[in-house]
Amino acid sequence: MARFATLPAELRQLVWEFALPARVVEVGEPCDPDILPEEDLRQAWILNRKYPAMAHACWESRRIALAKFKLPKGVTLAPDCMTDARWWWKSAEIIHFNAPEIITPQQRRRLEDDLLDLMKVPILCRKVSISADVVHPFLRFRNRSDIPKSLVWEVLSSMETCIISLHTVCIRATNQQARELGLFGNGDEPAQLIDPFDKAAITRFRQLWMETKQEVSSVKFFDTIDTDRFTFRVERWLSEMSAEYIDFKWTSPPFPTPGPQIITESLRRYPAQRHNPDTKQYLAGFPTLELRIMFRLCPPAAVDHVIT
Repeated sequence: MARFATLPAELRQLVWEFALPARVVEVGEPCDPDILPEEDLRQAWILNRKYPAMAHACWESRRIALAKFKLPKGVTLAPDCMTDARWWWKSAEIIHFNAPEIITPQQRRRLEDDLLDLMKVPILCRKVSISADVVHPFLRFRNRSDIPKSLVWEVLSSMETCIISLHTVCIRATNQQARELGLFGNGDEPAQLIDPFDKAAITRFRQLWMETKQEVSSVKFFDTIDTDRFTFRVERWLSEMSAEYIDFKWTSPPFPTPGPQIITESLRRYPAQRHNPDTKQYLAGFPTLELRIMFRLCPPAAVDHVIT
């Protein structure tokens, strides 16, 4: 550290800026009892909102870290009340919209307003990730979002590209275990969005998961991720999304031939029809969907509620 301090200030600043974690900033508290108990999932979510380790290294690194993560003047967070991280949006690498449990109309309106902000503020559309449970559940038995389909597609149609988080895998590992495998940004990036077909990355996360307490939902995921069954589920989900898009977009004639109802019925029965030329003519404005799996670092020890 003594030798580092002798470097010119400009170089030190570049080093600290390079060391800043690439956080996935989450909007809305996640709720998924199929993955983890509510309190454990909440603690993992809080962990993703704590200041990074470099904020505690020295005054210089803290100044740079807080320039990116600190709340604006006058904004405070109660320890037990995590609000949406709007002050991070301009500097965020990825903004992820969770599928929270919607109990009251006010909660639903809030999520709707957050989604509509994506169309109002162009900078937010740089890299947006939305839980599949908000858009169209990846697992058929889920149906929680309670968000009007018209709103979902109004938002998605306004974007050229959108990341969709199909599923969440929680790994009950310590920061030390994550560091040993070079995962989760050495613990400073506790939410990661990974391509499900990136076998090398999935293998590394599987290795960490195998060294920890294994959640039932994670067992099912790792058992199927390398099988044709998972690939078929992805294709089926994409075909159902395509059918929903056509239902939203093609409501008034004139229609291409064959008509949209014939196309959507075919899509819902035969996923491979998504690649048919007759179908593609209806999907000209369909956004590019980058499919991901969210991996969450969920340390077994209780997480401090205070953001420091």
